[in-house]
Amino acid sequence: MQHTKPSKLVQAFVKLTGFVPGWLFLKPKVHLAPGASKKLPKPCILMSNHTSLMDFVLYLIVFPFRNISFLMAEVLFAKGKLFSWFLYKLGGIFVDRDAFDFSFVGRTVEALEQNHTVGIFPQGRLPVNGKPFAFKPSAVYIGLRTDSPIIPVYTDGVYHPLKRANVVIGKPIYLRSLCPEENPGMEKIEELRAYLENAVYELKQELEKVDNEKG
Repeated sequence: MQHTKPSKLVQAFVKLTGFVPGWLFLKPKVHLAPGASKKLPKPCILMSNHTSLMDFVLYLIVFPFRNISFLMAEVLFAKGKLFSWFLYKLGGIFVDRDAFDFSFVGRTVEALEQNHTVGIFPQGRLPVNGKPFAFKPSAVYIGLRTDSPIIPVYTDGVYHPLKRANVVIGKPIYLRSLCPEENPGMEKIEELRAYLENAVYELKQELEKVDNEKG
């Protein structure tokens, strides 16, 4: 089963049945960086660091009134036909990380053109031995093609029933304001990739400021 359309009914069911237990477990605490808002523009690209599979659940809880179509790795779709169907109905966008296949970019652009919110974890993989991967340029290509605002978000990845997961939301980034040329070269793409990565990790510093003020 490949690329079936999302279902608002399935999305609503998941949120209605999962919000309370998800919130009780994660107890997310949202912080706003200067110039940021919890109200997401539409369409937009929600771009975050990646710490755990619970990141998907976290953002469904933090943004309960927004259906987010996440880019999802092939390994998730390999867990059986029923689960694969479920992910597509949630709005999941299939990404094969081991294949030289960028069709996911076109599907993501299509979702944004339909006024959807797309969730991207540009690292593509979970940390290994606590070391996170560098961001990949997928968000750059998608942001340049659509000029959709990119909302940087940082999560501390604290998922524990006795602790709170912290989320920091940054202000929107419009890549076309940073890159007016139609077909930028690889040097510019790399510059923008690093810019987006720094934008997310600068939000970690915002969270550290909050902790220092408490201390």
